[in-house]
Amino acid sequence: MNRIRLKTGLFLNYLVHGFALIILTQNLLPLAHNWGSSLAVASFALSGIGIGRLIAYLIMGFVSDRFGRKTTLMIGMTTYLIFFVVSPLNHSLAIAYLMSIIAGIANSALDSATYPLFSELEGNSSSNSILLKAFISVGEFILPIIVLFLKGRDLWFGISFWIPAVVLLLNVANVASCKLPKRSQAVDQVVDRAMRISKVGKGLLTFALFIYGFTSMAVMIWFTQWITIFANKIGFNDVTAHLLLSLYSIGSITGVLTSFVILKRFNVQRPLFLILNLVSLVSIAVVSFSQTPLLSAVASFTFGLSAAGGLMQLALSQLLSIFPKHKGIYTGIFFMFGSIASFSIPIITGFLIRFGEQNILMGDIVIAFIGLLAAIITFLVKPSKENQLEAARSEINAIDAQLVALLEQRFSAVKEVQAFKEEHQLPTEDADRESAVLEKIKQLTRNKDLVHYNQNIIQNIMNNSKQYQTKLNQNKS
Repeated sequence: MNRIRLKTGLFLNYLVHGFALIILTQNLLPLAHNWGSSLAVASFALSGIGIGRLIAYLIMGFVSDRFGRKTTLMIGMTTYLIFFVVSPLNHSLAIAYLMSIIAGIANSALDSATYPLFSELEGNSSSNSILLKAFISVGEFILPIIVLFLKGRDLWFGISFWIPAVVLLLNVANVASCKLPKRSQAVDQVVDRAMRISKVGKGLLTFALFIYGFTSMAVMIWFTQWITIFANKIGFNDVTAHLLLSLYSIGSITGVLTSFVILKRFNVQRPLFLILNLVSLVSIAVVSFSQTPLLSAVASFTFGLSAAGGLMQLALSQLLSIFPKHKGIYTGIFFMFGSIASFSIPIITGFLIRFGEQNILMGDIVIAFIGLLAAIITFLVKPSKENQLEAARSEINAIDAQLVALLEQRFSAVKEVQAFKEEHQLPTEDADRESAVLEKIKQLTRNKDLVHYNQNIIQNIMNNSKQYQTKLNQNKS
């Protein structure tokens, strides 16, 4: 029950996050009126979200690893709550910008805690991480409906802020009462050793995935910002131009749900990551060069299905699997590259648009190609789970061989103990000695989750030692 409540709480956070991503733009007119500014000046406040992310991702990643996932989750939920409650009541542009920064901090805190937590809950499975994107999309779908409903009935726009605030408030109580799983350093160490990647390979893989953190965000921003303008420029009518963006969104939701089902049933994370990146590149190329509305429509759908269907989450899952001890900080770094894309792509495209709207998607092809190269490197360098399993089993076999040698030494010592007890007419069993040994094992075990298991193993060894001593006594008699 605790696990279900926790996972529900994590998903609800990202439903609310979907609201937060578009709530300022959806309410920009009444907000600008509150702030006493023009739309152009009011839109400046939106950049605070990106600034907040850039400032906070590394810090929140460190907090997540050092002080725990739950602490970081509560920071994210609390700061989002402040943003939703204060924003519609505020009448200062300066405070509005501060609220945007706080929203960016909240986003970074949730990411730095939630993705590592799902990795720990599901054993590095990426299916639930991908499902987070579906909840974001649902939030982005619901909010415009709420805004239109409020506007159509002349109701206060701030209700659209306070609805997610109420959801958050209830969820804070839910998550606060949940018990989060303890991170096992021993398990982290075994996973780390089992990965079997050279330092050069690990460095190359990390670099490729960080670059992918940039390209996966950049390729989506580029498309959503310019597809309608591009379609109009090459002669498509307004209905078709807007339809391409809608088909992209439908493809995105379809891709998320499809990837979730596939990854729940099959262990195909690496090949799926590579295939979807290839489909993404082909799709954006078709959209860029096609002059046929139907072909462009199909390609827009497949581009959404692939590029926006959870590829970023798949990449992050693979990154976290090679850094099990520092999942929070690497989540922060990964999303920091995405934040750089959010900040830089509008600037880059603003410069490129001077060369003609009909060529604007060419740059998106380049970004998608770089993403594919990163995916190819990831596929070639990162070992499959089967190889990781074999590596872990090989390490266990080596440890077992050492244990057998140590057990033989222990039985030799037991033989000397038996000889001493026989000479001095002492009983084979010594309950006080066994209790002392088990207490010593408890003190020596650094991972307290393993105390019970270690004590059981040592108790079993002592039981076999007593049987061995009994057999030695019988042989002599």
